[in-house]
Amino acid sequence: MSANGGNPGPLAGASGEDSRDPGRPPNKRKKIEAGATEFVGGSNTDTEDVTQLRKTAAASPATVGGGSSSSPAVPVSTPPPRPRYPSYPKSGKSKDVRKWNEECRRIGEILAKDPRNDLPTQRKPKDPDTDEAVQSRRDKAVVRKAARSIVSVSSTGHGGVKIQQCSGIIIRQWEEEEKRVIIATCSNIVCSMGRLLDPVPKLYVGLPKKTIVEGQLLFVNHHYDIALLEITVDFPLQCPSIGSGPSYGQEVFLLSRDEESSLMARQGEILWLEESNYLGRNYQMFLSCEVPEGGNGGPVIDHDGNVTGMAFQHSPDPAVISISTVITCIEMWLKFRRIARPVHGLGVRTMELLNVSLQEEIYDDYDIDSGYIVDVVSYDSAAESLGVLPGDVIVSFDDRHDLTLPQLEDYLLSLGWQFLQNPSSTVYLKLEVYDLIRRSKRSITLPVGFCDTSEQV
Repeated sequence: MSANGGNPGPLAGASGEDSRDPGRPPNKRKKIEAGATEFVGGSNTDTEDVTQLRKTAAASPATVGGGSSSSPAVPVSTPPPRPRYPSYPKSGKSKDVRKWNEECRRIGEILAKDPRNDLPTQRKPKDPDTDEAVQSRRDKAVVRKAARSIVSVSSTGHGGVKIQQCSGIIIRQWEEEEKRVIIATCSNIVCSMGRLLDPVPKLYVGLPKKTIVEGQLLFVNHHYDIALLEITVDFPLQCPSIGSGPSYGQEVFLLSRDEESSLMARQGEILWLEESNYLGRNYQMFLSCEVPEGGNGGPVIDHDGNVTGMAFQHSPDPAVISISTVITCIEMWLKFRRIARPVHGLGVRTMELLNVSLQEEIYDDYDIDSGYIVDVVSYDSAAESLGVLPGDVIVSFDDRHDLTLPQLEDYLLSLGWQFLQNPSSTVYLKLEVYDLIRRSKRSITLPVGFCDTSEQV
């Protein structure tokens, strides 16, 4: 405000034209010199008003590049205000109310088309379950960092018909001019009922920042339900921090991406659960939370952001395969173009996960407090011919008695690695088997076969 209480006139623009406030005396004219506006003959209050306006204008974000003396400020136009709904007519007459309704409808149609409605600052979350799963500041930082190595993977068939939507994990990147990137995902992306689709579908990989590239299928393994893809990009991608594998009772996040590559998350824990009646898949662990649609093949991470497993939809509880098993299979295939999966014909559970009262009974009656309980023996297997029966306790595999089932699977895969290095050799497992009926323990040497359910493309 000026000293005489009147409103100051508008500041002259850059055109250099004078402007006069009719409420001011003649000596309050503004002069434009070199684009600057100042008052002549005004009071100190007038000068302070202008100084404050100058400070406000200088601090305004409506210029670009004004922070550098070598880069002159570029003016940016102020966006127009959004249309507002009119006030309800004071008259209350039906004619005025009808006009008011029509105007409100017109404004509503304009606002509905406003592109600002689709800004991430204005939208509601697409997946409310993600909001519930990741709440603390630290967890959000951990999940965001881990998400840089997660991709979406989609497959399309003849005529562009979508077949499957999964998630994947960036596993490896070769530092070349055109960067080759290896991605692990669920085999369902190219398989149906455990068989590779023919013809092989086209694969598209959605990268962070909504970039989509075409992927090439390298191989699938039907036993472990994993597929390996390769893409080529001209920019670096982030590989994950790989952990040692999940632990029973551990709290974890399951991460995935939907068909638009938007991040989804679930929080749960690794259940204290084993499944021995699915022969050959004793290595699976299980999750307490659901796998969202499109989440097959997504990573399971711990609260430090380390990838510990890969998740799969499974009934009644989602399954997890240890990341150590996934990495071993990938490295085995990259080196030998095969995966030598050991076949021993046994379905087992660990003593560790047995009901505590049964643990006590077995310990008191048989002096056994660790090992593996035999639930299933495959027909015509070497184990059956050697007299291993359901209900027996395998006290140790090659003197190993306290491995979890995922750790035991990794050990057996290491034997497969040895076999591929020397295929002419025969691999044996030394088992200490306790027969609870006869109350006797015996050592047997079990020949191990190897099976490769991979298909190379």
